[in-house]
Amino acid sequence: MDRHWYFSAVALAGGVCLAGYSRYVWRRRRASAGASLAVMLAAAGWWGLAYAIELAGTSLAARHFWGDAKWLGIALLPPAFYAFVMQYTGRERLVNRRTMAALAVVPLATVALLAVPATHHLVRYYPPEAAADPAHAIAQVGPLFWPFLVYADLVIWGSTALFVWTLTRLSRRYWRQSLLLIAAVLLPSVANVAHNLNLGPFRQVEPTPFLFVLTGAVLVWGLFRFRLLDLAPIARSSVFETMLDAVLVLDPYRRVVNLNPAAERAIGVPAAQAVGRRVEELLGVTASLVERADDPVLPEEVELAGRRCELSTTPLRDRGGRVTGRLVVLRDVTERHLAHERLLRLDEQRRWLLGRVVWAQEEERRRIAGEVHDDAIQTIAAARLMLTTFRGQLTDDRQRRLLDHLEEAVSTSLARLRTLVFDLRPAQLDDDGLAAALREYLAETAGQGGFAAELRDDLEQEPPAEARVIAYRICQEALTNVRVHARASRVEVRLEEAKGGLLVTVADDGEGFDPDQVRATPRRGHVGLTSMSERATMADGWCQVDSHPGDGTTVRFWLPTKDTGQLGSG
Repeated sequence: MDRHWYFSAVALAGGVCLAGYSRYVWRRRRASAGASLAVMLAAAGWWGLAYAIELAGTSLAARHFWGDAKWLGIALLPPAFYAFVMQYTGRERLVNRRTMAALAVVPLATVALLAVPATHHLVRYYPPEAAADPAHAIAQVGPLFWPFLVYADLVIWGSTALFVWTLTRLSRRYWRQSLLLIAAVLLPSVANVAHNLNLGPFRQVEPTPFLFVLTGAVLVWGLFRFRLLDLAPIARSSVFETMLDAVLVLDPYRRVVNLNPAAERAIGVPAAQAVGRRVEELLGVTASLVERADDPVLPEEVELAGRRCELSTTPLRDRGGRVTGRLVVLRDVTERHLAHERLLRLDEQRRWLLGRVVWAQEEERRRIAGEVHDDAIQTIAAARLMLTTFRGQLTDDRQRRLLDHLEEAVSTSLARLRTLVFDLRPAQLDDDGLAAALREYLAETAGQGGFAAELRDDLEQEPPAEARVIAYRICQEALTNVRVHARASRVEVRLEEAKGGLLVTVADDGEGFDPDQVRATPRRGHVGLTSMSERATMADGWCQVDSHPGDGTTVRFWLPTKDTGQLGSG
């Protein structure tokens, strides 16, 4: 078989392969770089198909026509390759109308020269002796071919240099794959230069279309097999590089494709050593933790080099919705943890101080109550007894009436002092328990406020002394509010055990109010709501006030009664 027919068959097969590559890439394109790669492969495929027909031509006219036709692919290759590399490396802004128009000047001018018979020979031509043996004729290049060759090599070699820089910067662990891609891209260009310089065996047949089959195969395999076409441009953005949070880009197999400088600092591994390794190996966690760390509300936490980091992942999807990888974000929350610990310590100190305040208040109340009971009340009681004795010695009715008024005033003062002593420190709270002390105070308050009162005691055992005091003071404040402000007709107090503590409910059917408004605009001397809440919080409990104008008020608070410490101790 004539060798031209052999090379024609090989070129035809190569053109078909490149057309298949182009169709494959076009159908699976998921980014602008995919479209430009498809155009580049289509141009190379057209070059190969037209060259195959040119080699198979037996007439000079046929070889002349198809030799010119292949230039449509040759002229399109440099701009298409430039667009692919720029878009692949994340420089889409350089693929604009002005740049592409500038790159199209030389190819369009060359094709135009070929289309005009008078200028055709300036690019390529057949020598006169080719007419004697058209089947073996070899076209020669004209003087204006060389500017196009320089243009094409500058574009392809410059784009390839940027391509190489991007791949090597991506990771030195992929140097073998990078070397293969570089060789596949440069071989067709080197072979084209050798053919046009008539070097050795490249003088008779141009191997460029054949080598483009290898280039297309390597690009399609490397970029689509490992999905670098979609992930690398995303990782190249300036936002990615300057983020304070550590970010790692993973492929579908949880291998690191890229990471930003913050991630290098977080994991303590340079990018060149980290890329290609599985993320669970770098972070020292299980693969299942990485898979389930996609909840933005409850992110997982890991410890890296003594720092606490929140780990969250986000799937990367292509235009078809398929998962092409993951984005792992590590946010340093060490300072937040330290701040939280400081807040906990401050809260403990605050509660201890509140406990000391309550303890001091109760001790002072106890002391004052004791002094009033042992001194003032005893003195006034003795005075009233002396008035009663003196009354029997009077015979004047007018003097007796004056003495009656004086005795009544003394008795009223004595009763008020005894109420004050009870309010300061009810003896029943220590002797008979919380329910008895509240029942007596509720009865007295109901008499003063003119409402019906009921106390339901569902306690199986008496709360600790600390809880009894705090519960009594909160109820005392709530009932005082009812007497002064509520205008209620009925009040119910309920004591019960709940969740290892004491649950107390004070409900009335009074006028009600807006708790938020009262807290927002407190009046001078009206600190009842704040006082109740602080007392409950100080004891590791809580206090809720539910009220609406016209619907009454319900005060509910809970205090722990198991494993509680002594208030004010330490």
